[in-house]
Amino acid sequence: MRRIKKSQSLIVCPKTKQFTDLIVCAASCGERCSLYRSTITYEVLLNYVEKHPEYKIIGELMQTQKTDTKETKFWIINKDNTVEEVSEKDIMNNPKHYLKKQIWQKPPYRYKLLITLKRIKA
Repeated sequence: MRRIKKSQSLIVCPKTKQFTDLIVCAASCGERCSLYRSTITYEVLLNYVEKHPEYKIIGELMQTQKTDTKETKFWIINKDNTVEEVSEKDIMNNPKHYLKKQIWQKPPYRYKLLITLKRIKA
């Protein structure tokens, strides 16, 4: 029977069902599953990049969820540059309150920033 040394840098990939090193996952995984998001930290990648200068840390925007499309939401930019989220119905029922304010339609997607590794080409 083979023994596997318990390492903090090994995870079981949900896609391949095999043991994978965190660094290999950070450099080559395309799906960025929930296990990836919970185990890959900036400190782990920074430690690796310090030892291996041929890699660099980059950010990647991943769509997390689509917002509710049943009711259209708008962002109202106030005088003090704060954002207030209101529904279309609120704007239509009380237009006087929103006349001289910037109105932007809320985007349909929410994003999260993930960090990954990229090999630097010489």
